[in-house]
Amino acid sequence: MSVFGKAIWGITWRTALFCLPVALVIGWMNHNDRWDANEALNSANNYVEGDAGLIVVGLAQPERFEEEFFINFLEKVFTEAIPWPINALAGADGGVVLMDPARPFAPKRFEPTQLQDLYGKAVDVDGTPWIERYRRGELRWEKPSATVPHDTGMFLYPGRKQGIRTPAAKTAAKARYLYYQRLPNGYLPHFGQTVGMSEGAIRIAQARYPIKKAAFASAFDPKQKADAVRSVLDSGIKTLVLASAQPIQSDFEELNGSFASVYKTVKTWEAEHPGKSIKIVVAPSLAMERPYEQLWLDHFASTVPPATKPSDSAMGIITLHGLPPALAFTDSWKRRSDKVVARLKPQMEAILKAKGYGRYSVAAGAEGFSDKLEDPDNLLVSAAELFTQARAAKRTIAVAIPIEFLAENTDTLFAHSALMFDGLPGYSLYQGPPAGTDWSDPFKREFVANGTRIIYAGSPGGAQQGRASEALALAIGRVFPEKSASAQR
Repeated sequence: MSVFGKAIWGITWRTALFCLPVALVIGWMNHNDRWDANEALNSANNYVEGDAGLIVVGLAQPERFEEEFFINFLEKVFTEAIPWPINALAGADGGVVLMDPARPFAPKRFEPTQLQDLYGKAVDVDGTPWIERYRRGELRWEKPSATVPHDTGMFLYPGRKQGIRTPAAKTAAKARYLYYQRLPNGYLPHFGQTVGMSEGAIRIAQARYPIKKAAFASAFDPKQKADAVRSVLDSGIKTLVLASAQPIQSDFEELNGSFASVYKTVKTWEAEHPGKSIKIVVAPSLAMERPYEQLWLDHFASTVPPATKPSDSAMGIITLHGLPPALAFTDSWKRRSDKVVARLKPQMEAILKAKGYGRYSVAAGAEGFSDKLEDPDNLLVSAAELFTQARAAKRTIAVAIPIEFLAENTDTLFAHSALMFDGLPGYSLYQGPPAGTDWSDPFKREFVANGTRIIYAGSPGGAQQGRASEALALAIGRVFPEKSASAQR
């Protein structure tokens, strides 16, 4: 062995001797005895036995700003997606996050005229105005994150702890001042339409299948979710059916996330009720059902204008929420979303042909996680890239449908819009919907760039939630041994 080789070996075994116990500790800290929802979903035993209960879990953003929702959202990211000890270090409480409500988007340092915390308070707990602390030099400016696209800077008061992780506080403050503040009357339709769709599905399912009790559970409200699960368990069921209000299930969101937390609640309940055992089954994704497919095809057809001449060309675009590159190819969401896209593509092409376009194509791209900062190796196709391709190909029109969004939310209206529409004529970062927006109808965005008309069709609107309810009810029905004829495909 060469001297160089011996040196490397010496370093290696000493490093291994030090790292092994550290790795074992980290592995133990991150070990989670999780129930495998994917395994349950794909099991031949995934069917109801005895009296059934139903829980529909959904991510439902509040109608009015609620800081707790966004704090819980980031808490899930830190506990579910980021391993210890990184989550403890990156998610530390560095002080009180502050923003100027008159200038919430601030990529560079500026002179604030007022400052408020994420709760909307302009003074500290001792009554000192935050702007006064700024003038005394007690605050520091925190630059936008170098890894978050279109991020904003913030002011931070390090004189005391805020009681929550600083990234969570910043996310909540951004939601208050950059999103909800720019909504007409501060109202977001996501909660009402998501819960309405879910409860509609519950009513349909209870009318068709032997479901003793059912409830909606909010994915980011731990207490409400646990209370909902317990209320169903207390009704005397033998099997608990888990379903998702999200169209395409993912490991991160439901199968290893919301569903796993429901499983923990079930196990706690079983320990409190000796001799009682609950079977858990998982309903497939509602996007796999024909009514859901037809809902989006009809929305696409109603949005695409007829061609004015045979030489007109069109691009249909299927947008997906997306996952970070590190998850996008391993999460079971990929397999499901690919199936949905594969079914929609030829039918959307047929619609474009029927509209009179001489040249047409359909492609799919991610709204989020696919920009240069989050996807530097360009592993994913983004919706923004597809809009650019349509312009470069001089397409007459490009129409996009966001098939994972049944109701408008802070992603479709703000965060994803900033990624998709930045640079298009008439769009300014984080612009809000106009006053008087009717959320029962689709909220469409339209731009013209380089001669190409770009239309983002938006979610179907509240008036269409009954069709999504039907799709979810059919998905729920698939775990019942005696399915009605209408549930067959």
